[in-house]
Amino acid sequence: MGRVGGLAVALGIGAAIANSPAIAAADGGDSSSSETSSSKSDGTTSSNSQDDGAEQKPTQKTVTTTESESTSSKDDEPASNRKKKKAPEPEPTESAENTKPLTAKTGIVNDAHSATTAAVSDPAPEPVAPAQSLAVVSAVGTASGELTTAQTVAVSPLGTPEQLEAERRAIETVNTFPVQLMKLVLQFGWMSTARQQFDVVGGPDQENIDALNEAVDEYAMGAAFQQQLLNPMTPTAVMQVAPPHSWYGQNVGGSRILYDNPDTIYRFMAVNKTSSYVITGRFTGEEMPADTTFSVLTGLSGTTASVLTGRELVLNPDGSFTITVSDSPTGSGPNHLQLTSDTTLIAVRNTLSDWNKQNPMTLSIERVSGPPNSLFSQLGGFAVPFIGPLVTNNPLLTSLVSLIPPLPNPPPLLRGTVTAVIMALGLQMESKYIAVATTDPTTGERRQPNVLTNPTRNAEFLATQMQSAGYFQLDDDQALVVTIDPGNAGYFVVPVTNDWTITDNYWDQQTSLNIAQAKKNSDGTYTIVISPKDPHVWNWVSTGGLNQGTISIRFQDLDPNSSMLPTVTSQVISRDELADVLPARTVYATPQDRLDQIALRKSGFDNRFAPYPQP
Repeated sequence: MGRVGGLAVALGIGAAIANSPAIAAADGGDSSSSETSSSKSDGTTSSNSQDDGAEQKPTQKTVTTTESESTSSKDDEPASNRKKKKAPEPEPTESAENTKPLTAKTGIVNDAHSATTAAVSDPAPEPVAPAQSLAVVSAVGTASGELTTAQTVAVSPLGTPEQLEAERRAIETVNTFPVQLMKLVLQFGWMSTARQQFDVVGGPDQENIDALNEAVDEYAMGAAFQQQLLNPMTPTAVMQVAPPHSWYGQNVGGSRILYDNPDTIYRFMAVNKTSSYVITGRFTGEEMPADTTFSVLTGLSGTTASVLTGRELVLNPDGSFTITVSDSPTGSGPNHLQLTSDTTLIAVRNTLSDWNKQNPMTLSIERVSGPPNSLFSQLGGFAVPFIGPLVTNNPLLTSLVSLIPPLPNPPPLLRGTVTAVIMALGLQMESKYIAVATTDPTTGERRQPNVLTNPTRNAEFLATQMQSAGYFQLDDDQALVVTIDPGNAGYFVVPVTNDWTITDNYWDQQTSLNIAQAKKNSDGTYTIVISPKDPHVWNWVSTGGLNQGTISIRFQDLDPNSSMLPTVTSQVISRDELADVLPARTVYATPQDRLDQIALRKSGFDNRFAPYPQP
């Protein structure tokens, strides 16, 4: 995802302009006195992120509500941010001891190793998750029409205090004047780019032109999150590249950019080689996610330096894990990530092929050693090209820049100024990513529409993925028929995005389909029909009514021991000709089938934001 490279660039530019009095005060983090929940005597800091180790509390809670409670303020928040899939049959609330464990694909550590890992992480007492009164749970349930006395309520692991605070700040930031002004600049620049990139089909059509303002709004929201990831001395795990959602009294705008995947939960953490960190988390749910990656990203382009995949991640018996992060090539446990001199971020991707059985993992990060927080770090100095690595590799320079403490909380206007700088990079980033769909990378020539070729690794920040990208131009009575052989990929997804590379409302429309949701052909391939109107085929990917848009088919969980690479072919036909082209045993969909598919998507989507059903 290009947002990572954009963030890294923004850090450099933000720090470069920070010499002016106004910009020097801008920051998305806390003051030195509040950067962490505790300050250790040796100068190291402890993150206020939540610890999700082996002693995790139950992932469900039983509530008893009264009529008077239901009138309480919605600003109250749940006392647990753990989410557990509700069992098919009623049963008592599970305790941590009887929670069904999940196993990693490569095995489980033994109890002795588990104890060693726990000692390494030395987790601090678990902070309270977003506080929510029973009344709020009652109000939420009443809105959905179902919550009753003593009903068990699932709570999403995504709703951490750090996440809610990041969202509050982002909402505040995007309403500032610098951001609003830069949105006008992006609208003009993106339109100019689209006219060039889609020149084969006459430029963007009216439906995409109408979607431009909303696309820029989402880019601004993403930049407001990125502005908060400047400081590797105060790391938190922040979810972004997320759809619009409402929970805990906040209406949060979407931050989807650059071919977002409807199946993936994206979280980012700022890190730097001068410090060491411990990442902790836990998998819950009936199944493991289809794919999980922890990617160490470097430099301005977000190039991947190293990756820890779900295939490699070693879990404890209860599904928890600990990852050590430092400049050392090895750690004290089996899970370790090595930082380089120009490392800026760790990008975490949780990909869910079954939205109802696979849960996002809990996730937190703690900085356990390193220099004190500073103004240099607060302004993103460690990510500035040449300067950042120079300081990182020189202990004396690191000590010198650490003498100046960070600034107190800056006002929204200053945060908005830095966010506007980040947004300015969207002019280049959007052009680059539209070109992924419209331009042949080998010849530099424009691609024809409706042509999808075999996947390649076409992005340095997606080192563990392959993509088959293109764009479509379809009449209402046409369909793009795509045949996919997943090969050595354990997961694929076919999402439709608009000209601005952003998904539509995939929770109430079938605008994407993945390997678990699609029906397989008898020969092991998959036939997907992409069209504006319903062809009454189970494997339909709706364009959301668009006649023009972009596509980036993702292949993940690639087996490194297999040489059977995925393949993709495509052809455009009239919908009336589908029966002549589709495989003999194609599964068709009745109107009720389609309603059931959408209902299943909606329930899985709501799980991400439980206990708040989304509108």
